[in-house]
Amino acid sequence: MIIGSWTKIILLLTSVVAVLQVIHLVLLNHLDTLRLQKAKVLRTVKESAIPHEVEVKNIISVLDDALKNKHLLDSTGSYRIANVNFETKQYVYSAPIPDIALVTQCSQHHIYKLIRLSKRWQGPISVAIYMDEEAVAEVFHKVALLMTCFPAFRENVTISFVSPLPAKNRPSAVPILDAKDLCQEENYDGGVASTNYASSEGYPNNLLRNVARRASNTEFVLVIDVDMLPSENLRQDFLLFATQRGLFKKNNHLEKIVFVVPAFESKENVVPPLNKGQLLSLVETGEVRPFYSQLCSKCQAPTNYDAWLNEPAGAEMATMFDMIWRDPWEPFYISSNNVPLYDERFKQYGFNRISQVCELHVAGYTFSILNNAFLVHIGFKTTSSFHEDKEKDQERNRMIFRQFKAELKLKYIESSRRCY
Repeated sequence: MIIGSWTKIILLLTSVVAVLQVIHLVLLNHLDTLRLQKAKVLRTVKESAIPHEVEVKNIISVLDDALKNKHLLDSTGSYRIANVNFETKQYVYSAPIPDIALVTQCSQHHIYKLIRLSKRWQGPISVAIYMDEEAVAEVFHKVALLMTCFPAFRENVTISFVSPLPAKNRPSAVPILDAKDLCQEENYDGGVASTNYASSEGYPNNLLRNVARRASNTEFVLVIDVDMLPSENLRQDFLLFATQRGLFKKNNHLEKIVFVVPAFESKENVVPPLNKGQLLSLVETGEVRPFYSQLCSKCQAPTNYDAWLNEPAGAEMATMFDMIWRDPWEPFYISSNNVPLYDERFKQYGFNRISQVCELHVAGYTFSILNNAFLVHIGFKTTSSFHEDKEKDQERNRMIFRQFKAELKLKYIESSRRCY
């Protein structure tokens, strides 16, 4: 009898132990599942916060191959030009699309400014980036990160690279990957910005403008500097304006007229205005002023800022009045992409933009001032914002400009217009 009772107790304890082992195994399995889920979440967070190294490396490889193996030389044989065309973009250069592209150029030090520019424009942008030979790897890394981190940038921005011919064979660009979160816009502060036109090779601004224009496949272009921002919806408003005026119809883009976009400049810490109402308020407080007010007010005077500022903002983009060019006006304007290109002999500072505007005048173009559209240069233009050799650059380019004007007389022999 006693033996039977002990047998039952032993069987009961054995069953309890077995049940406990099963529970232990279930808990261990559940704990492993939780660990795997946690690791997956952490991995997902990490991958979303840091650009995928494989994608960045692949983009750098494409950029490097374009510069090394698919580049062209400029007309002087001094610079390599590489246009990058990713598979996500399909260009038909023989049939420009009925759109307007923002065309700009920058040095290796100002690539980060393309972020805010692409966000504001929300459409096709063509940029030519100038880089010294020793900065190639750094530039490719920055561009690859922009393409990885900002989908709108990769979708809308066409990139061309311009660099001096290397003195010797250059090794392939090495990715400069960092473990920190480089997809945050504030990390693209570019470090200490270089002085305007500071380049050991001579900054070829007109070559860059031409390279960027040629890489665009839209009927209209707006050529600006990279440190400018257009008014909000400028592209969309112009598309409506051009459609209503029939500017996209066959041969209408051959009309000799360009549309001037008034340019302003703002203090560094001012939030760029979105519309004319905001701009007018900032002009009243002195935080925004007409472009080049201090450096060369007469260079923008024919825009007639007083008339433009007094004109009420309309519901749609419209022209206010037409102007014939007069020296030394340097307007920014929207034009057909078949207007004369920039003369690439001009480098550094002085006469690079005015020479092209001067040719438009001699060729018979009219300048029509747009209302409800404007550009804002970030930062006031002052004499201290230029490099110390500015005057030397200007004098050298002045001599080229004299020759350029003489050549225009022969190029447009039937024109009665002159650049003076």
